[in-house]
Amino acid sequence: MMERRPQLLSRLSRCRPEHLVPGMFLEAALASVAARAPPEVLERARRISEGERLVENYRYPVAWMLGILDIIGQDAEARGGSYGEAIYQTGRDAGLAYVRSTVGRMRAMVGSASGLHRSLEGIPSAASVAVTFGEHSYRRLSPNSGELIFKQDLIGVGWNVGMVVGSTSTALALGPEGLKFEATVTDEDASSFVLRLSW
Repeated sequence: MMERRPQLLSRLSRCRPEHLVPGMFLEAALASVAARAPPEVLERARRISEGERLVENYRYPVAWMLGILDIIGQDAEARGGSYGEAIYQTGRDAGLAYVRSTVGRMRAMVGSASGLHRSLEGIPSAASVAVTFGEHSYRRLSPNSGELIFKQDLIGVGWNVGMVVGSTSTALALGPEGLKFEATVTDEDASSFVLRLSW
């Protein structure tokens, strides 16, 4: 599941000005850098957003997001870690931050009241509101499993899987073994993948 740098750079090369993400995503990625990397790495990551003050509800180029994730991955590799794992952890951090936000807390309350399928079914519509690219869908596989299908999502597999797993397990207070997941990449640059979840 772990993505590699050439995959991220391939997605970056396909980014267009109309491909946008919410400021909340960029803020979460920078907060993750601040928590996990040396100050000079945070400084490099901040420069990508061209010194612009990020606003949670505004939209910004996904190219900025990928640039920040690339810095995170490279820093992890330079310190003996894994590029893809670092991006996954950044997504998890974002998922935790989302659950603590006002919107996230509301979704968590709805999800815990109506069950995990209902929570997961809301992810495609949330994604279509948040970003201006890709297709997202969900299907139930059994009473205790389902799969999210991502097609042409420029952010890619690592961050998205981390975000879904982090926000879902935290919102529903599931322990480390409470939510099992497996991601299968279905194209060369890891922008299309299937995330199978079971609980």
